[in-house]
Amino acid sequence: MFPPGIKRFSLRTAVFTACFALFATSVASAQSAVLVVDAFNKKVHVAGNANARRPVGGLAKIATAMVTLDWAAASGVGVGVLATVPSYAFQMSDAGTIGLQPGDQVTLRDLIYATMMSSDNIAAITLGDFVGRDHLARLGRSGHPMEEFVRQMNQLAKREGARATRFTNPHGVENSRPQPYSTAADIGRLAVYAVSRPALRFYTNQGSRSITIYRGGQPSSVSISNTNQLLGVDRIDGVKTGNTAQSGGCVVVSAEKPSSVQVQADNTSLIYRHRMIVVVIGSASPFAEARTLLHQGWSAYDRWLAAGRPITDKRQLLDQF
Repeated sequence: MFPPGIKRFSLRTAVFTACFALFATSVASAQSAVLVVDAFNKKVHVAGNANARRPVGGLAKIATAMVTLDWAAASGVGVGVLATVPSYAFQMSDAGTIGLQPGDQVTLRDLIYATMMSSDNIAAITLGDFVGRDHLARLGRSGHPMEEFVRQMNQLAKREGARATRFTNPHGVENSRPQPYSTAADIGRLAVYAVSRPALRFYTNQGSRSITIYRGGQPSSVSISNTNQLLGVDRIDGVKTGNTAQSGGCVVVSAEKPSSVQVQADNTSLIYRHRMIVVVIGSASPFAEARTLLHQGWSAYDRWLAAGRPITDKRQLLDQF
């Protein structure tokens, strides 16, 4: 639940249509919600239960990081500014994974690392508090910064076509009312946007990193580790894991193969990049399933390329899925 003073959210949800699974490749688990999509062409190569609304746990932090990075770029403030951990954060979440305390100060950069690598809930809330507070000030509006930040998360989701998604907090834990949810297809849409931003890869492709926490003005170095067990396997360089009692095991992975060059009839060359995104929601073995799906996705993708990249049904594209 949100602490006193933070409004409960009442958001309009979109009418949702059935998923077009007829053209999708069979998947490893009927219970998981999965999606495999080519990040550059947005062609869906594997899907199962992809439009089913599910709790997604920490995958919501993809939106948290992207709202923060977008704000940092648009405002010109950047990510080197210090943010203060708000006292109400501990009413919204457990103590987190890296030992943050009320009043601690951390740069937005290090908070994004903590949010994306170690999935620290307090770090995510601190990002929301800082960005939401600044956004309200620039708009000349009153309100709670967390409510404003979550509004920005939902606007991002809507802008990217994730219309079957409702975020209610920046950390993704299902402890607020109404409860948050999304779909594998919608998380795929957000992941496609996220990996299109080169800045995000700095926060997802490292196995470990040291961040600095300022407590009472004194700096302290803290080592954090990436929860993504597949990092570095099969060229995987991100993106995010999640695991709550309601969501089950969740993971979004992204992997890029070397670019290929195609010589045209006029002797000009076209360079094609190849990046695959895999979304797994509600799996007992999310990492094993994601790796299997990645292999399935590349196989389907290679067959599609060999056939000349045909699009016989626009519903095969993530924008229409």
